[in-house]
Amino acid sequence: MRAGKYDFRPGLWPSLATALLLPLLIGLGFWQLDRADQKQALLDAYQSRREAPALDLASVGARAFDPRTLVWRRARLRGEYLAGEQYLLDNQVVKGEAGYRIYTPFQLAGREAVVLVNRGWVPLGASRDTPPQVPPPSRDKVQTGIIKQPPSAGLVLEGETVRELGDGLLRVQRLDLDAIARRGDWRLLPYVVRLDASGDSKPAGKWPLPGFGPTRHLAYAFQWFALAAVLLILYLVLNTRRNEHD
Repeated sequence: MRAGKYDFRPGLWPSLATALLLPLLIGLGFWQLDRADQKQALLDAYQSRREAPALDLASVGARAFDPRTLVWRRARLRGEYLAGEQYLLDNQVVKGEAGYRIYTPFQLAGREAVVLVNRGWVPLGASRDTPPQVPPPSRDKVQTGIIKQPPSAGLVLEGETVRELGDGLLRVQRLDLDAIARRGDWRLLPYVVRLDASGDSKPAGKWPLPGFGPTRHLAYAFQWFALAAVLLILYLVLNTRRNEHD
C-alpha cells in the first residue's frame, strides 16, 4: 500500500501479532469500563441502604437471616448485651498502632437471635498476654449501627485460634460465626453490626463504604486503551518505509 512518498508493507508475523493483541487490549479496556459501572451500581445500592430508615432487627422475622439484601443497611437493635464473653479480633491496626476489634454478643428483645456487635477498637496494651482495657458494654436497651459482613480472616497466627485473656475476653484470629454460635449455643445472625459513632464504646472513626470505587477500574481501562493505541502506532510506524524511488 502506497501513501505519497511512503509504502506500507507489513510483515506476516507483525500483522498476526497485532491482529491478536489489539482486540485483546481493547476488550480488556471495555471490560474494565464494565467493572467500573458494576462497582458504581454496587456503591449506589450500599449508599441507598445506608440512607434508608433503620431496620429493627427484633421485628423483621426470617428476613433478618438474609444478608444479601441487608448488608450496609442501618439497623436498630433492641435488647441487651451478653457480656459474659467478648471476642477480640486480633491483628487490627489503626493509624499504625496494633490492637483489637471488640465484638460483643447482643440478644435481640423477644427473639432467640443474637447478633455480634462491633463496638470499636482498643490498643493492644502492655503485651499480648495482658488483657486490654475494654470499655464495658452500654446498658442502653437500644443500639444502632450498620449491618456488615463478617471481616475476612486476614493474618492468622499458626497454632492459635482462640485464647482466653480473662474477664470473659477471648482473643480470636478470625471471626468464625459458626464456632461462636456453637460455643454460646446461640442462634447467631450471619452478619455483624458496626456500632454508630454515637453509640457504645469508641468506634475507630466513620465507617467508609467498601472497596475502592470505580476510579481504579477507569484507570485500568485507560491503561489498556493506551497500550492498544501504542501497539497500533508501532505497527504502522515500523512497517512503513519511504519509497526508495522518491
